[in-house]
Amino acid sequence: MPAAAQPLWRNRDFLIAGTARFVATAGMGAVAVSVMLHLQNAAAAGGTPVAGPWLVAAYLLCSALPLVLLAPWAGRLADTRDSRTLATAASAVSAAAVAGMGLALQYLENYLPVLFAMTFLLDAAQAVAGPTWQALLPRIVGEKRTPRAMGTMQATIMIAGMAGPAAGGLLSGWGGAGLVFAVASGCYVAMGLGALLIRTRRGTAAERAGRPKPELLDGLRLIRRDGLVWALVLGAMFFIVVGEATNVLEVFLARGELGATETQYGLLSAAFGLGMAGGATMAGSIRTPRVRLRVLLASMIVTSAFLVLTGVVPNVEMLFVAYAATGAACGGLNACFGAIAILRIPENGRGQAMAIVGGMTRAVSIGALALGGLLGAVVPVRVSFLLTGAVGALVALALTAYVLPRFGREDSGVSEEAAAAAPGVAGTAAAPAAQTAGAAGSAASGRQQEAVANQVPDFGEEAGPEFRPVKPLVAAQQRLEGADDLPDGEVAVAR
Repeated sequence: MPAAAQPLWRNRDFLIAGTARFVATAGMGAVAVSVMLHLQNAAAAGGTPVAGPWLVAAYLLCSALPLVLLAPWAGRLADTRDSRTLATAASAVSAAAVAGMGLALQYLENYLPVLFAMTFLLDAAQAVAGPTWQALLPRIVGEKRTPRAMGTMQATIMIAGMAGPAAGGLLSGWGGAGLVFAVASGCYVAMGLGALLIRTRRGTAAERAGRPKPELLDGLRLIRRDGLVWALVLGAMFFIVVGEATNVLEVFLARGELGATETQYGLLSAAFGLGMAGGATMAGSIRTPRVRLRVLLASMIVTSAFLVLTGVVPNVEMLFVAYAATGAACGGLNACFGAIAILRIPENGRGQAMAIVGGMTRAVSIGALALGGLLGAVVPVRVSFLLTGAVGALVALALTAYVLPRFGREDSGVSEEAAAAAPGVAGTAAAPAAQTAGAAGSAASGRQQEAVANQVPDFGEEAGPEFRPVKPLVAAQQRLEGADDLPDGEVAVAR
């Protein structure tokens, strides 16, 4: 079969990357459950002077800070260093950090300082890994296959996020917390092995030859330079504040207002996750930029509408329907945003831009949790859902009114600057050689140019990346999703 006609599942590097990230996400989901149980038990037993909720909040804050604070440096590393080296090193550091967490919990009486330090180290490594994987994906699949690949990757990671906690419960029952952390550490080792096996590379020495070193805030400048991406980022941040505030309140709605059992409450996350995986997969099949932009904007409006519906559901069964539908809308939103952003940013600055987007949205999501607590203290829980849904709809409509007249008729999903800067990853074998050599600069020799061309294989041009529940798993999920993760290039909008 010609390369141009190959489906994604026959792309060797894409399969390796998807498998590696699935395994690592599932492993981290298991770790998150184990850590939260330890923190809860420590607070209940009086082993710490800090109250349980404050201890969990401090842990989640420790997990989120690296993505926010290190975004400029992490993005610059992703654009100026070999992707294979960065991904492998980040996986090795992550494996060591998870192993350190497990050893501290097992053998130290006062394990909290080590647990927090290892958590910060783990998320610092993932702050680097996130933009590295995101920027590499278009190289692996080709520019025009990137939207479908992002949707597929997001769906894969969502499923892994649901499988991880279940696996963690089983492993904990068989061998205790020690087995959970040992397996999770092995999952990161497997991710590092996957990074070594991927043939496609980005940021090699030959490619960087003659290219000026980027400034620390170039990622922010690249985002602001593209009017559509900047408008979507600002709109997404307002939308995150509105939508994520309900994460603090959902347990009170499900358990207090509707009388859901513990099992039913746990399954709500699964319903949301399955809906999100389906929405991301469907959005990944969108082929035209104009339709993709309209689906993104429609997804924001639909998500807001379902927030309102969630506030008026009469029973738990309807709450499951509302959660699944909201998840589908959020999956489409994230996949469309990721595809638009990654394709419009110049190729040599994608790591920096995606790191900044992830840091900005993560910082906003932290503040949104405080807003949720304030809403819960001031107004009834159902009214809180109605208010947040209504404000979200207003934000989405305002963004639509601004964006569509200016960008709604564009035929290309790639900005002029991005198109000029992006090295060819599709077409004939000569095209990648010539375009990538041009990006490397005049200082690269003919032999270096040939080496770079060999690192960017031809996969053809025909092809078609959160609202997530902020529960104990949110920190772990967003480590691997980029906005973390949002999986690839996505906005980590929480639900």
